Amino acid sequence: MVSGAARDAGDLVEGAARRIYADFERDLDALALEIESAGVTHGATTVAARKLLLADYLLAKTDGYLPPKHFMDRLMLRVQARRQPARRSVAAQPLPLE
Repeated sequence: MVSGAARDAGDLVEGAARRIYADFERDLDALALEIESAGVTHGATTVAARKLLLADYLLAKTDGYLPPKHFMDRLMLRVQARRQPARRSVAAQPLPLE
C-alpha cells in the first residue's frame, strides 16, 4: 500500500512538472527575456554556473518542480542567443571604398 501511494504521489508530481514546463515552453522567448531582464545568469562564466543559476530560478518560480533536461537545454540556448548580438559573416561586411 505504501509503495502504491508513493508511486501515485510521484506520478502526480511528474504530471504537474510536465504541465508547468509545457506552459513555459509555449512561450520560451518570453521566459528567456524575463531571465535576461532579471540578470539571472549575469556574471556566470561557465555553462555549469549558468545551468545552476537557471535551475535555481526555475525551482523558485515553480515551487520546487525540477525542469526536464531537454527544457533546460532549449532555455539555455534561448538565453544565450538573447545575450549575443547577431553575427555577420565576413561576406556580409561592407567593402572599404578607396
